[in-house]
Amino acid sequence: MLLSVFEGMANAQQEKPCNIDIFGESDALDAAQQWASLVSQADTVGLERLLDDKYMHIHSTALVESKSQFIEAFKNGSRKYDPIKIEEAKARIFDNCAVVTGKFNLKVFARGKMIEGVNRFGLVIVKTKQGIRIASFQATAIPQQK
Repeated sequence: MLLSVFEGMANAQQEKPCNIDIFGESDALDAAQQWASLVSQADTVGLERLLDDKYMHIHSTALVESKSQFIEAFKNGSRKYDPIKIEEAKARIFDNCAVVTGKFNLKVFARGKMIEGVNRFGLVIVKTKQGIRIASFQATAIPQQK
């Protein structure tokens, strides 16, 4: 009898689906590209859908914004990005979330001035019941070579 209990437990463990099949590297990289496209186009409707309600955006200038603050800057015209082209993107999958890192050339009009440079970034992407969402973004400016 004990043997049949242990066999049942072993079979139950083997039947669990692999989370990598549920949320994979290509899903994460696609979400990162979608984020870059929506930000470049100031697509506030698309950003409302893609960004998680708890989204946090940490700019390379150390400014921290919530989802609503980040989107409001597009709506009121105080922020405008040139097209963002992600380079060197890599995704690491952790069950139903991923961390995507890479770099991009930044050119943005924000707070009355033009900001330019090369940035490293990290995006935290999660798979929720509502679909894939961006939970967090952080950029770090790469110092210019002298």
